[in-house]
Amino acid sequence: MISTARHGRTFFSGLRAAALTLALPLVLTGCGTKPVEVDPTAYLTVEFAGMSGEGTASWTFDSDGFAAACDDGVKDVAGLAACVDGSLDVAEGLSNGDTVTFHWNCDADTAEKEHNAILAPTDTTFTVEGLDEWVTALDQIGQEDWNALVADGKTALSQREGDSITGADCLGGYMLVRQDFSSEMVETHNILYVAYKVQAQLPDGTSLTYYVGIGFSDLVLHGDGSVEVTGDRGFAAYGNIDVLANGEYYNFTGFETLEDMNTECINGYEGMYSVESNVSEA
Repeated sequence: MISTARHGRTFFSGLRAAALTLALPLVLTGCGTKPVEVDPTAYLTVEFAGMSGEGTASWTFDSDGFAAACDDGVKDVAGLAACVDGSLDVAEGLSNGDTVTFHWNCDADTAEKEHNAILAPTDTTFTVEGLDEWVTALDQIGQEDWNALVADGKTALSQREGDSITGADCLGGYMLVRQDFSSEMVETHNILYVAYKVQAQLPDGTSLTYYVGIGFSDLVLHGDGSVEVTGDRGFAAYGNIDVLANGEYYNFTGFETLEDMNTECINGYEGMYSVESNVSEA
């Protein structure tokens, strides 16, 4: 009897020990590290390129930076970075001021199961900016670029007329912008005529004062605010002056009066181009 009871206590003690041993793994399994929330948005870059109206968008993801910033609770951060993906809703035909949205397409299941991370970023919207544009107004031309254009115009004038030119004062400019409906008829997007009041010395010692517009075409306004002439440069608005000196006629390209130049540079392009002018002798 005593022997039986002793063995009975030993038997039940063994059962309790076995039960504890079996329960232990279950408790340890339920105490795993809580998944860490991660947001890849800060490591997404969207860039815009090209001409406004025809701009493109592209995106890059800094996977190394993202992995380096992940919490210690995340497993295999390089593998987690591979779970990140997405796309832009629009990537072509963009203009400054448009918006594009990046839609994330992340492998959230793998992120949580294999990397202990919650990966559920919200879609991100970007405003298109910095695209090149065709110049459409005189005030888009900064002072530094304007001064350079005035100097280039004087150089072109001297090359055209030679040593007879003794002075040229800038009076402003005419900005011609192609109208939408005429885009199929004329290829040049814009024309800038820099206007000058010119003084010339004739062979007989007399002087001539006249007006000329020196042209630059297809001016582009870059994203940094600078202006570049991408078309022709240094051509003159059509005008012709014949002057008699010492019994011979001398020809100058230009206009006898400012009104004549206004008529050519403004009215001469009516219909195809809109014209803005700040030309004045005041």
